[in-house]
Amino acid sequence: MNPNLRTHFDFVVPLFWPWLVWNLLRLARWHARSGREALCRVDQYGNIRIVLISDPPPPDDLYVYEAPRIAAWAHPACCSDVPAFLRAESAEVRHSPDKSGMVTHGHDMAGPDPALHVPGPP
Repeated sequence: MNPNLRTHFDFVVPLFWPWLVWNLLRLARWHARSGREALCRVDQYGNIRIVLISDPPPPDDLYVYEAPRIAAWAHPACCSDVPAFLRAESAEVRHSPDKSGMVTHGHDMAGPDPALHVPGPP
């Protein structure tokens, strides 16, 4: 017998020891099945009452970060959230000054085309 259980047997009337053993076995099976700790109260008749129960243990399948196999700078196409069929279309940037009215003069900032700029009424 486990020496830690002696205090329970000292407290319980010997007539009810079989009932105490049965309840201790049930408690041990519950502990092995759930993995949770419990604070219990034993009365003199061998009844065991759970007073407090610990939090459940964390699940074994928690997310763990795994480093990517390819570095982002080694192959940029692998690290994009854009679908592959859209990446080919978005590779070319088309700018039509006729539609936008914005033109670039040399390396300056883009501004409105002077030919399209019409002053408002006075």
